[in-house]
Amino acid sequence: MVATALPLRDDGSVDHDAYARHVARLIAEGCDGVVPNGSLGEYQTLTDDERARVVRTAVEAAGDGARVMPGVSAYGAAEARRWAEQAAGAGAGSVLLLPPNAYRADEAAVRDHFAAVAAVGLPVVAYNNPLDTKVDLTPALLARLHADGSVVAVK
Repeated sequence: MVATALPLRDDGSVDHDAYARHVARLIAEGCDGVVPNGSLGEYQTLTDDERARVVRTAVEAAGDGARVMPGVSAYGAAEARRWAEQAAGAGAGSVLLLPPNAYRADEAAVRDHFAAVAAVGLPVVAYNNPLDTKVDLTPALLARLHADGSVVAVK
């Protein structure tokens, strides 16, 4: 699963045609799948409509939603869950999720955050990026998240 670059036009709008070609090429060249709206990507500057359309474009271009794992990271669980619901509705096969990234969450908050997103029903891949989130998903915490049924893998 490869994070995708998002082509933008000179005016800052997303070039969805170029993005679709990029996703299709990655799949054709042997990538198992793609990750639109990755945790440190351009999604943070997109409108809600743009962010959702990037996921739909990736699913359509991949030809198989199971090969699309959108990043659904957000400041808190309610917003991350909303992005996971959008990904499920678009036909994505899984989601990539950071811990809440607006505050230094404790273990209980991290577990609640991942459980809320997992409740959508898509497999959740935890993304450990402690430099960005100030939360380290330690092996012990990842084991608890897995035992909770909240994550299936880790990046």
